[in-house]
Amino acid sequence: MEIEKLAERLAGPEQKAAGDALVAIGGPAVRPVLDVLCDEESPVDWATSAMVLRRIGRPALDPLIEAMATAPTPEVARRCGWAHSGLEIDDLSTFVPGLSHPSPKVRDNTAYVLQLKGTAALPYVPGLIALLDDPDADVRRRVIWALQEIGPDVVPLLHDVRRSGAGRLRRPALEALAAIGGPSALEDRDRALVRRLIRVKLATETPESMHLCGTWYAVPTGDQPAVMDAFGLSDPETVTMRLGASAWNHDHHAWSGEHRSCRRVYVTPRLDGWTLVFGEPFDSHDDELDPAAVQGHCRELSRRFGAAHWYGASCGDSWTAWCVAEKGEIARYYDIEDPDDQIGSHAAEDDHVLPHIDAFPDGAFDGVDYNDSDAFLARYLQVKKDLGIPDNAHATTVAARASVDPAALGPATDVQGHGVLALTPCGREHGHPRGALDI
Repeated sequence: MEIEKLAERLAGPEQKAAGDALVAIGGPAVRPVLDVLCDEESPVDWATSAMVLRRIGRPALDPLIEAMATAPTPEVARRCGWAHSGLEIDDLSTFVPGLSHPSPKVRDNTAYVLQLKGTAALPYVPGLIALLDDPDADVRRRVIWALQEIGPDVVPLLHDVRRSGAGRLRRPALEALAAIGGPSALEDRDRALVRRLIRVKLATETPESMHLCGTWYAVPTGDQPAVMDAFGLSDPETVTMRLGASAWNHDHHAWSGEHRSCRRVYVTPRLDGWTLVFGEPFDSHDDELDPAAVQGHCRELSRRFGAAHWYGASCGDSWTAWCVAEKGEIARYYDIEDPDDQIGSHAAEDDHVLPHIDAFPDGAFDGVDYNDSDAFLARYLQVKKDLGIPDNAHATTVAARASVDPAALGPATDVQGHGVLALTPCGREHGHPRGALDI
């Protein structure tokens, strides 16, 4: 009864003293504190009870694993996982049996524990490698992250798996190598294997709509060497369109302090007469969005190719922008964030409203609950139809009319040549970023 009362006092002003007392009791205190942790209605802050279990250490390990595996809700599983991942246990091997637990939640969280330990977890890498083909996608993803954090010393172990002949782990080991070290982590025969697969895929590839989140350039040419030269690129590696798009999205979103997004760019094949360049081809990361830099690059490119376009779109908000240069002059520049600094106009925007302009009259949404998305959308469409309000212009709108819209690629797109991944000056210094890509 004393232990239960101490657990209840974790919600009051004496929570520190109660927590210290429970830690001193140790094993017998685990179940009462765990009950509090798993009670979503408890007045005790869950992090407080979790910290007590963390400090108790080894006696809390098996009860937390059981609670995680049988958790009635995702929230309870999350709480137990957080407590489990911070248990004060010096011997890492104590956690390792969790890698073979029947519950994917436990396997995932055990891999996370090893991920947090970094190089200290190297002796337990074989147990992680065994999970590379785990039936649960979250576990497979977590294992990759853990191997990445443990560091480059896992690479030889993965090479051993690749050399071992036929086996269920050979393919996921190749993906793990790419995720951990990029192309440089692959052995020569594996790089040759990937290139052969790319050649096979290229023979039958059909263009697909691209997920757009970032910036890209478009120039009206199919002269890939000239494009490479104009953008200061080198070391082109032939890729499928799917691989190129995968690399751009991966590099743009997987920022981890490695200058990933400025190391390489995806140069498309000629698409309906235009070559698109995705990424940050120029030296400065700031150039990607700086109006003066963007306009300067477009001017220079248009002197060489007759025209040059730059587009920007965000998948996380409504940001969009575009720049059109012709024969060394800026014909149009627009950024929704800086509409007062726009330059010129363009016929591709005709019959559309610039996105910073609210074309709806005052009171158009009176009486609509803004938290009711269905009701809001219904009113929006009705008012838009009744008043004949045009669609908003967007980078894809302009691209579709003025060059080529990457989001609308498909079987009807005329494709000439093949795309490449190429290194920027930053990439020539640091190499390709790590990460497995879709082929």
